[in-house]
Amino acid sequence: MTIERSMAVVRNLWDRLGDMMLAVAVFAASLALYLQTLAPSVVTLFDDSLEFPLVVHRLAIAHPTGYPLYTLLGKLFTLGPWPNIAWAVNLLSAVAGAMTTVLVYLIIRELVHSRFAALLGAMSLAVSPVFWSQSVVAEVYTLNSTFVAALLWLALRWAHNPLQPVRPFSLLLLEPSKVRALFLPSEGLWLRLPPEVRRVGHRLHGYYRRYFPAVPPKSRLQPHPLLYILAALFGLSLTHHRMAALLVPALLLFVILVERRVLSRAALLGPEHPDRPRWLQFLGRPVSLLALCLFLPLLLYLYLPLRGGVGSLDGTYVNTWRGFWDWVTASGYNIFFGDNPLARDLDATFYGRLFWQQFGPVGLALALVGVLGLVRRGEDRAWRLKALALTGLAFLTYVAFAVVYRVPDVEVFFIPAFLIGAVWIGVGFDYAANLLHVRGRSLSVRRLLAVTSVLLFAAAILQPLAIAVRTYPDVDHSQRWLVHDYGRYLLAQERPAEVTVVGLLGEMTLLRYFQATEGVGRGIETVVADEEGLRRQVVAEALDQGKAVLITRVLPGLDTMYAFDALTGAIRVDGELESLIQVGTPDDAIPDLPRTVNQEIVPGLDLLGYGLREHHGHWQAWARLRLWWRAPQGLTEPFKVSARLLDLEGRVVAVVDAEPLSGAYSPTAWRPGEVVADAYEIPLPSGLPPGEYQPLVIVYDPASGAEWGRIEFEPAGLQGSPTRPPRRALEASVAETVYAGFGEVELLGYTPPDPGMAYRPGEALPLTLLWQATGQPTGAWQVLLWLEDVDQYPVGQEPVGGRFPAGQWAPEQLVRHWPALQVPDGTAPGIYRLMMRVTRDGQPVPWGKGLLPLGSDLELGVVRIDR
Repeated sequence: MTIERSMAVVRNLWDRLGDMMLAVAVFAASLALYLQTLAPSVVTLFDDSLEFPLVVHRLAIAHPTGYPLYTLLGKLFTLGPWPNIAWAVNLLSAVAGAMTTVLVYLIIRELVHSRFAALLGAMSLAVSPVFWSQSVVAEVYTLNSTFVAALLWLALRWAHNPLQPVRPFSLLLLEPSKVRALFLPSEGLWLRLPPEVRRVGHRLHGYYRRYFPAVPPKSRLQPHPLLYILAALFGLSLTHHRMAALLVPALLLFVILVERRVLSRAALLGPEHPDRPRWLQFLGRPVSLLALCLFLPLLLYLYLPLRGGVGSLDGTYVNTWRGFWDWVTASGYNIFFGDNPLARDLDATFYGRLFWQQFGPVGLALALVGVLGLVRRGEDRAWRLKALALTGLAFLTYVAFAVVYRVPDVEVFFIPAFLIGAVWIGVGFDYAANLLHVRGRSLSVRRLLAVTSVLLFAAAILQPLAIAVRTYPDVDHSQRWLVHDYGRYLLAQERPAEVTVVGLLGEMTLLRYFQATEGVGRGIETVVADEEGLRRQVVAEALDQGKAVLITRVLPGLDTMYAFDALTGAIRVDGELESLIQVGTPDDAIPDLPRTVNQEIVPGLDLLGYGLREHHGHWQAWARLRLWWRAPQGLTEPFKVSARLLDLEGRVVAVVDAEPLSGAYSPTAWRPGEVVADAYEIPLPSGLPPGEYQPLVIVYDPASGAEWGRIEFEPAGLQGSPTRPPRRALEASVAETVYAGFGEVELLGYTPPDPGMAYRPGEALPLTLLWQATGQPTGAWQVLLWLEDVDQYPVGQEPVGGRFPAGQWAPEQLVRHWPALQVPDGTAPGIYRLMMRVTRDGQPVPWGKGLLPLGSDLELGVVRIDR
């Protein structure tokens, strides 16, 4: 009896609190996923996710429509003990994304009885690639989706009880005498007003009575308080993103279908209270309260004129009524409904593939079943049809807008449609599960239904899991430090006291972000000039004022007026090559050089000296090679440079090919005798071990690739690149990934010999191994490699890590290893397997993945041997 009572109590609690507990679980799971993949700082250059952290920090004005609510919420989020401002604003997107999944769960629960179906729909949205990608960076779309989901949920909740006799605000329940005491001025005030004012007041009151006549008390209708909350939330959503207005048709249709009397005079005007002041009667009417709820949140837009002195980051906000109105309505963005040169030419196949990528075939099938389930016959069919009208019209409206709105990132404008699709997935699963409910007298039919139900359940779970696994590497921004590191690197350069940096808005926003949030590089003046003509003008004005000027990209034609020196080489950031070039006048004086060469590398081109400096980001490392050139008689032909690093065996371990000064200053424009400072950023491969490396410079013809000359410098010590990169970067650095664990070391991947190339006995076999220490390796670790068919032919044996053996590794250190392999003499022609075995203190070490042992030998590919 005690167990039965306990179970009854548990069931009762589950019935009452189950949805609350599952909603909390959905929020926690989604937020944990987004925090795991959250961008650690700024991650883009030419994107809103770079603009918003600086706007929030400065409480400036974001691009149209201004986003005052998002800016203030972001500022609130930055008050925590977070690592940096950008991370805090990114956190706002993650919290909004997690909140959206909770609301999707609640929406589905309004439509179906199955809690599992609601969980399935919520998690389908949570792991959909586009929604997930916007939940880990500083963007406005997840907060907009939160408003969309909240409005849909409140509308469905309101529909259960659209009219009621309860007044929405307790203030209206006060006694008339108390109301007069609170709000009315002295009785003689009206009589003391000028007659003209009283005549105007009487006239306005007459118009009011004409168009808003009183409703007898017996005929009054009172809207449910949720309608006021819905109006207030809609008004608040408009202070964030204007896409919320696209819900108006669906919401109005839903109100008409559910209870059209809500729009009648009886509901909107309310009863007459002759004992109350007329102004209080007016304010107490539902139509007035709804208008107040709708429009009061819009006062948040006063943030723009109040912060007009700070302005927008690009300086285009004008703090006038016309400027305010153009900004709030985003009138300049209307061109996106026409021919936008940045838009992509998309067809129906793209949009179909886009939805396929979000939910997969199982999800789309369930969404279609969900639509059919909302129109099925049944006792509550009328309610389901109304819900279908709400979600269906909203879906069509958002899809139509996204199709005609021609912008490069069109995918994000489909997020509200994805949200509704996730709702239909939950409804579809519930409907399909009910259809497959085991019933009937035939045993074979019951078995078939049972098996089909199990398959449906498995497919419904495995589909979002498969999408999550596939999507994770692409949306995992937790190690995306490149833009952050690049901005800090630029500001860390040695520079003159007064310097002006001229560049594009995204580049200058990056520098300003660090100046404002971390206080670095405050002496640098940043000037935004997106147009080339404006950049030339700004450069000329700054030089005329005696300032040092740096530019971030090529300015064609400027080399005929000025000379250039490279402070940094080009680094690929966000698909763009970024560098820092100093503009000045030609200078024949030789500066203090780190290392002097003074050698003619090709006829007519002298290399005066060089310098090699290593710098590290969070996981990427570069070696900046600076070169000082001089062409005594000038040059008539351009050239390109291949800057390389060689290990002590003469193997090329890192290389970058580029034009001198990143293409900003053609060699044919160099003045005779001018000293030109050049720079090349050589990216060090992941796992490059510390040691001595020799710089090599090759000058070659850019048209034919023919080498004109080369010079090798003295070896220099480098720390290497010991940090594990993000998964995508790691997989790009080797041909094959294996993640084979050998106890204290793990083989992450390798690049085997080319299977399409034939090797001969006595020739070297190229092989790259990428290791990582999982702990502190102890003992003597060796790697043995051989060719195998029927017989075995040893090709090499050396310590794991080569010149940097495992015993010297630090925990978690990444090490790239190039074993010295050679095809044994006498090896017969044929196809061989390249095998590897790892030993510690002479004993083979078995390898495996996770807890699964897979043997002691590992195959690395095939090698073709020829005579």
